[in-house]
Amino acid sequence: ILVDVHARFTAAEAIRAARRLAPLNLYWWEEPTTRDRQEAVHAVGHASPIPVATGEIYDTIGQFFTLAEGGGVNIFQPEPMSLGGIINTLAVADLALAHGSYIAPHQSGGPVATAVCLQLAACVPNFLIQEHFDAFNESWTHDLVTWHPTIDPKTGHLSLPDAPGLGIDLNVDVARAHPY
Repeated sequence: ILVDVHARFTAAEAIRAARRLAPLNLYWWEEPTTRDRQEAVHAVGHASPIPVATGEIYDTIGQFFTLAEGGGVNIFQPEPMSLGGIINTLAVADLALAHGSYIAPHQSGGPVATAVCLQLAACVPNFLIQEHFDAFNESWTHDLVTWHPTIDPKTGHLSLPDAPGLGIDLNVDVARAHPY
């Protein structure tokens, strides 16, 4: 079980709740502290009996350096779409690797973003887990690309594309019919 707190707790509340939930053996405690004070996550990471994951709102590599420097968080969640793409996300993965940490990219943006994250999964040695929300997107997004991952029911793993580039082709007509 992974719990996403959506940055709703103060540091003290997050630590208190994590201690109460610890017997459940949760996989992680995501975004446990308010975004008003980014440094609060360090105190939670050091005191929480549940591994802390954070970083989905970070839009610079330097913010992840600060996260590594704080030392209490070992699951970094870069969002490739707001971090500047694959290259910057690879830089965060390298930073996390040097820190002894993992990356678990945040991704709720649709099938193109899923393809980006799956390419990262294929080449990053400290890749931990991938969230996948494509089934909850607007129905037209399924027609936006030519390939979609399948989920192996035994392992829970998403399949990887085998075509060049991101492994997908964009249906431009569908994209034009749904401007942002």
